Amino acid sequence: MMSCNNSFPHFAESDIKCHGKLKLYPNGDWGLLACSRPIFSAGGWELSDKWDSKPSPRKKTEASAEDLDRARRRAAAKIKDIARCTPFRWFVTLTIDAKQIDRYDSSAILKRMRVWLDNRVRRNGLAYVLVPEYHKDGAIHFHGFFNDADIGIVESGTFRLMDSKKPRRPRSEAERAAWIAAGAQAVYNISDWGFGFSTAIAIYGDYNAAIGYCCKYVAKAQQKIGGRWYYSGGNLGAPVVDYIDCDFRSIAADPRSYQFTVDAAGAAFVLLRGRGSVDIAGGGGAAE
Repeated sequence: MMSCNNSFPHFAESDIKCHGKLKLYPNGDWGLLACSRPIFSAGGWELSDKWDSKPSPRKKTEASAEDLDRARRRAAAKIKDIARCTPFRWFVTLTIDAKQIDRYDSSAILKRMRVWLDNRVRRNGLAYVLVPEYHKDGAIHFHGFFNDADIGIVESGTFRLMDSKKPRRPRSEAERAAWIAAGAQAVYNISDWGFGFSTAIAIYGDYNAAIGYCCKYVAKAQQKIGGRWYYSGGNLGAPVVDYIDCDFRSIAADPRSYQFTVDAAGAAFVLLRGRGSVDIAGGGGAAE
């Protein structure tokens, strides 16, 4: 089992109910997080008054790196939940034109961007998840998902080829036809995005793989941009969550499970994913 030495809050015993948290997704997938202690409750985890928030300087430094990694994983998990429950159509990239907004000023960018996004949500039914990222020179751009809202998706005339990192423009109709036949993906622009350059590519192939590709931008981030790991809005879906009592040891014995411990909490955790009916040992029964 993988051990995770990090700070962890104590929980108010009155709120503790069960050992497992089960998430059910629209496509039939499910994920179960089980704990060796009954710490899950429908009302969430409550901090105990006994929690000591004053670790030694060395422990604080060590915990900070672990807390950062845990925060990134938590953000990526939330993005996955949203994307797996929302019918996104486009993988988008949005950049900033230095002539319009300071590309290095997160406050200035997000102020303008929030207005644009809010307008598209209210007027066009946009649903989105966007992950901010720094260019090598420190400028900010965004990657993420849009639904099929009418926000001016137009053909760019370029294609994404498997052997090319950048979109390319065919030199002739014959080459264009050959690229399409070979599986090249058409690259579109977002005409409503007036703050810089944009691309939109229809999500294709394994949807979960596309979600994982987007989450990699969170995984490699060293800090939040504008105070958040990602930005989201619109009519977003969420998994159905059920809190259940289950046998931790039986779930941990499943070879597909991923296990880890949190020493400060005195607890072990196991994550198990599957599809279809859920047969949970220890009183949880089955969920369809």
